[in-house]
Amino acid sequence: MLHVYGRKVLKNVLETAVRSNSTGHKFKTNEVTKENTTYVNMERVGDSVGPRKDGEFCSLCTCNLPVKVSYKDVLILEQFMREDGTVLPRQLTGLCKTQQLRVERCVMQAFWSGLFGDKFGNEADRAGYKRFNRYWKNDMSMYQLEKKEKDGTCVIVTESSCPMVSTCACINEDIRFIQCHSIGHETLKEIEKIYGKNIETLEIEKWEESFIDFNNFTQFSKLRELQIFNSEIENIFINSSINSLEKLELENDEIENDEIICNLLDFLPNLAYLSLTNNYLKKFDCFKSALKLKTLKLRKNSIEFVDLPDSLENLDISFNSLTNIENIAKNKKLVELDLSFNRINEWNAELELPKLKILNISGLRIKKGFGLYAPRLEELIMNQSILRYLNFYKIRTENLKRFSATKSIYLESVAGRIPAKLENMTMTDTQIMNLPVNFFEKKQLKLLFSSSNIQCEPCVLKWSLPVFDQIDLRKICNLTMKDIKIANCSIGIGKSPIIYGKYSDDTLLRCFYYGDPIPKITWYRYRPSELLGTYDPDQNIIDYSNVTNSSLQSYSIIDGGHLLIRNPNRSHIERYVCVAENQHGKVHEIINFRLDYSDWYSFDVFHSVFYGGLATSLIVCFVSFLLNITWILTRKSALWWIQRAERLSRVRKMVEAMEKYRVRQMESLHEKYTKRVQIVRDNYHQQVEALRVSYTSQSEKFRDYRAAQLETVSSHLESMRDNYNTQLARVREYGAKRADTLWDSYEKQVNRMRTFSLQHRLKLMRQYKVKQRYLNKLLESFQAMSPEQRLEHEDKIREALDIPNDPIDIDSAGGSRLSRSSSFHSLPEYLIDERGNIQPGIPPSSQTIRFSNIQPLQSPSSSSTPLHNQPSTSSSSPKP
Repeated sequence: MLHVYGRKVLKNVLETAVRSNSTGHKFKTNEVTKENTTYVNMERVGDSVGPRKDGEFCSLCTCNLPVKVSYKDVLILEQFMREDGTVLPRQLTGLCKTQQLRVERCVMQAFWSGLFGDKFGNEADRAGYKRFNRYWKNDMSMYQLEKKEKDGTCVIVTESSCPMVSTCACINEDIRFIQCHSIGHETLKEIEKIYGKNIETLEIEKWEESFIDFNNFTQFSKLRELQIFNSEIENIFINSSINSLEKLELENDEIENDEIICNLLDFLPNLAYLSLTNNYLKKFDCFKSALKLKTLKLRKNSIEFVDLPDSLENLDISFNSLTNIENIAKNKKLVELDLSFNRINEWNAELELPKLKILNISGLRIKKGFGLYAPRLEELIMNQSILRYLNFYKIRTENLKRFSATKSIYLESVAGRIPAKLENMTMTDTQIMNLPVNFFEKKQLKLLFSSSNIQCEPCVLKWSLPVFDQIDLRKICNLTMKDIKIANCSIGIGKSPIIYGKYSDDTLLRCFYYGDPIPKITWYRYRPSELLGTYDPDQNIIDYSNVTNSSLQSYSIIDGGHLLIRNPNRSHIERYVCVAENQHGKVHEIINFRLDYSDWYSFDVFHSVFYGGLATSLIVCFVSFLLNITWILTRKSALWWIQRAERLSRVRKMVEAMEKYRVRQMESLHEKYTKRVQIVRDNYHQQVEALRVSYTSQSEKFRDYRAAQLETVSSHLESMRDNYNTQLARVREYGAKRADTLWDSYEKQVNRMRTFSLQHRLKLMRQYKVKQRYLNKLLESFQAMSPEQRLEHEDKIREALDIPNDPIDIDSAGGSRLSRSSSFHSLPEYLIDERGNIQPGIPPSSQTIRFSNIQPLQSPSSSSTPLHNQPSTSSSSPKP
């Protein structure tokens, strides 16, 4: 056994390796046994098809699975699914077309079998028989018909004639009826190609695109029924008529604009059934479209206005936001009408619908005044209504067979008589205490009736005799039918408890009268004594003769003889008298009315006076607190702004004063410095002029002796020139020292002024809490010197220092033309060269400064040769 098992394992391994081979060749297994040893090898065999291309196989085609993937392999299927339960496209799964379709079929079968549970939600269609789990042999079993054979029967087996197209299938193996899932415009072309153009019914679940082009359906010439649901369709395009379409369902989509539907109906001339359930329509105004439309379903939208075609017979507009039925009542051809769960709070008591057979007004907000004339009406449904008074005298429906008013928790009074043909009646969870004596006729009627407080007096319960067994009064009131029958009820009024009414909420005072014949009812107010009105049950007439206008504003008698107090308040707290009168006599009953303040202390804040008052006081306190905080913050902000404005104003004035003071001081320092430098320069030039004159006079003395004593004169001239240069250097050094002293003094005073200004600015910033940026703006606005004044001032400085105007120093922006330099540059250096010429020692960039009144030293003769260049053989004796 071990040898056999090992051989099988080895064979499986080889076959797995072959299946994982991507070349697409065929192999076969060979087993050779030699000396108790089995050798297993694989041989390549020929394949008529040849190697497959890359696009012809996928991971599932070549994987090492022992069998095909089925719907039971949920772990494998989940690898190809999104988080919402849908299957990924081929671009992401990497599967071939065959395996992709198989995976989609297996996922659908797994959903229907309930193998995923609630992991992907409950969006799968499990309604009706589909709520039961289903099982199949393989993924194609869902499209195959199973036939059960019995003995003695003849079974004709035919091959299925329905081809497969993507996610579509035939209904009952008939290619005229197609059901598809998750398709788009491209799939429609494939459907036409495979199934032909004779499709009569097409069901599409989950249209893949947000719009749909109905022109693609014109190719199906026999299409009568089209259903598109559970999609995200927002827009519809059509420009060609589809004459064959009779039924259209666009349910659970995202259509918002009714103009799209109106345009669609214009191209569907023979459409008779239209369903737009669970969309986002806010109005439906298509009364001029679809002249043959018979049935319209607008359930679960947000419709507030509707105007319908005149041909309409069946209308379902439940679960919308309608507030009136004026436009609906205009259509006299309606046969079925569902208005349940809308916002309709008023009803026209004279409403006429002559052909109406079924009417559903469940969940409406009508409190009173319901009336209807519908002679063909057979079924009236008004479940979960808030009606308080129901008068069958105003419900003229002779053919009514079924009436339902379940969970009518506000229903207090019923008047009139039920229609003679009524077969089934339901009135549950009501507040009815008694019914009119002749409300039920003596006939078989299926009745379901329940009330929280039935009046249990035998004479008052005469109305229950025809339906005694169905109400079970034996259990409720401990009375038998015999007890009710033998009761002497010639005339009387049952006892009524104290009636409590809510403030400003209409309250009904019920009078439990009885008698044979039915007595006439009269209502009075006890104090002050006044007549409120009378009621005649036989003729159903209410009489307000001799009743004051003030009483008519507060009181009214409704059908059935009960008294209604409108908007009760403290003035209505009183005793009221109900008087019953017939041929047997007159009786009365006093009914006490009190206000019910229990709701004032309910936990519903919006309907409770106590807790509402607390909530209101808290809200008022909170709002006043917010207002106080806002006022305090506003006041502080305003005061801070005013103080800031005053502070900045003071700072502005002080900065302006400081700037003016600084400018005056700087101008004064500058003028003093300029004057002193000018004095030093004048003194310097005077000394230079004196030295020049002295040198000139001495040189003139030796001019005559130049020829005789040339060498002696030359030596004397040389010594005189050296002496001149020495004295000139001393004068210049003295002037430079004096100029440096003046410059140092000027810089100290300027720095002291700057320090003074900075200290005062810092003091202003700390004292008045202003920023440097603000002071900078102020200083810019208070600059005393303009650029023109600054240039004029520099010109004066140049003129005082004898510095020529150099155009190179003037910048294009009109800035300063004179840059500050050391003080000794302001004094020129005058030197006498070897030829006797006076040369000022100024930097090369400056122009040569010459004195017009200084002449260079010349020889006694007319020759202009310098002294030191004259030959030594000249005249030896100078002139005297």
